[in-house]
Amino acid sequence: MIYCFNPACGQPRNPDQGKFCSTCGQPLLLGDRYGARQVLNQGSKGRTFLGIDRGTFPESYCIIKQSFITQSVNAQQFISTFQDNADRLKTLGDRPEFPTVLDIFLPKYLHQITIPPTLVFEKIVGDSLRQQLTAAGPFSEDRLRQFLREILPLVQLIHDHGLIHRDLHPENVLLTPEHHWAIVDFTAAKVTSKMASAEPGTLIGSGIYTAPEQLRGQSYPASDLYSLGVICLELLTSIHPFDLYSVRENRWVWRDYLTTPISSSLGNLLEQMVAEIPGDRPKSAQAILAALFPHTMPKQAKIATPPKAKPPKPKTISPVAPDPEPQWHCFRTLRGHHAYISDLQFAPDSYHLASAAADQTIRLWDLDHRQEASCLRGHRGIVSSLIFWGDRLISGSWDYTIRLWDWQQGEQLTYLEGKSTWIQGLAFWEKTKQLAALGADQNLTYWDLAQEKVVQTFALQNTQIIRAAQIPGQLWAAQGNKLSCYGAGDRLQTFAGHQGQILDFQISPNGQFLLSSSADQTLKIWPLAPDKQPKTLRLLIPITKVAIAPNLRFFVGGDRQGTLAIWQLGQEQPMVQLPAHNDSEIQAIAISPNSQIIATAAADKTIKLWRFGIQ
Repeated sequence: MIYCFNPACGQPRNPDQGKFCSTCGQPLLLGDRYGARQVLNQGSKGRTFLGIDRGTFPESYCIIKQSFITQSVNAQQFISTFQDNADRLKTLGDRPEFPTVLDIFLPKYLHQITIPPTLVFEKIVGDSLRQQLTAAGPFSEDRLRQFLREILPLVQLIHDHGLIHRDLHPENVLLTPEHHWAIVDFTAAKVTSKMASAEPGTLIGSGIYTAPEQLRGQSYPASDLYSLGVICLELLTSIHPFDLYSVRENRWVWRDYLTTPISSSLGNLLEQMVAEIPGDRPKSAQAILAALFPHTMPKQAKIATPPKAKPPKPKTISPVAPDPEPQWHCFRTLRGHHAYISDLQFAPDSYHLASAAADQTIRLWDLDHRQEASCLRGHRGIVSSLIFWGDRLISGSWDYTIRLWDWQQGEQLTYLEGKSTWIQGLAFWEKTKQLAALGADQNLTYWDLAQEKVVQTFALQNTQIIRAAQIPGQLWAAQGNKLSCYGAGDRLQTFAGHQGQILDFQISPNGQFLLSSSADQTLKIWPLAPDKQPKTLRLLIPITKVAIAPNLRFFVGGDRQGTLAIWQLGQEQPMVQLPAHNDSEIQAIAISPNSQIIATAAADKTIKLWRFGIQ
């Protein structure tokens, strides 16, 4: 379901693949890119949608905020103020602590406004402060101080950019999967030098968290400090602020609900933050930090200040908008392993990724929510290889075992022990349910997974890598500087041409060519059709890992300096080279089955996810 952006549309719901509203005829995508999937909030002054951004690969969620132009305001002045606010929000830059402003859309004609002024924000994923409080209970004084140590620099940064958030509450403060705090929902934010005014009759804020002056149509930076103070009272007591304020006594009675005493210095500071008069509150977020840590001022939040640039001119809303300028970029870094990562594999659905590591664990990552889904434990050695098999995951390890897992449930199903040395690599033929395991003793063992028994064993000398060919039972092996194909223990074909040891190779998804990388600083593309000559690509630095996109449009390589290079098939020079892992050797690469995400892992113990789209 996709919603029409016209507030006056009588039937705004439309089929997901529609291009124009079936009721009013308006385009269903802003800028031919953003669609509205769900109404999150709607009032007399505007509405907020959960949106879908079709300009990214894969499509990603975004937040779309519309501000209605009412009859009580001057439309031209309203749009000018809206543009000023949006431009100032853009000066916050592309930081993980704040949602990036992706786009601004303004009405093209003032006499006929069918689509109101609209802002599109990045959707930041994370658990809200409310969820944290519900899960863990009241904060201790130490935990609250640590929270303030991390959140106050963000509030100060907002104010330093001439903005007032005006809607701080526990749902708008998130803890991201990277374990840093983020402040979201800037739809109420206002540009200010000292004070911002609201349209008469407009309530900006969220109930009890809203500063008293905001209820009278005015707001200051101190208004955000009031809201943050109310949040702190709730964190300490785990009681909703409505019950922490006595209307009869006209004061906050939060101390009556404390289950653990706190220091008088912290208590007095919180009382100042929730003072009725703005002038009685601390002068700034930085002043609160100084009061909390008088002897050792905490380090500023790790926020990189981007170079100041003039905000781009907002787009006017029309059926045709300028095309975006997509590029390959890293959209998420995953952390969790405590040792180097040895293998990466995407699940068949393209939205789950498995990683194996020397810390003896396998981690499953939910890419839709950009977080770890589960950790599989059981191996007692380095996990060297992974293969997805439907709802099962096969792993090989230096503990001499092969294990089968139900990766969706996070449970081990069985394990196979048939080797007396660590397992160096795996190859699998799904049609015949046969698995080949290469041991460090250079013996290759074939398993029948249906019966969980060994069916054949033979020696493959000087072999470092194996891959399953499309023909069941046949496999390719990298042996020193040569590639050989084997079937039933017999060598069927050999490719020679590299001058150094082969570091990695892959078989194309259509089975028509091989791609290999070597220590001799070359890549070779080997056609499998007879009488075809290999193509050699010369490099400055050896490529350690390669992968071929399932759609056969490109292939990728990672080198010893942590650079990710992407080639179009048929081109000798990479179309882009990305500094992926900062001088840390790339040790695993995978491409999602839908060819939309590249995953890289390096000796720095991180996984980076890359996609082609708007950064």
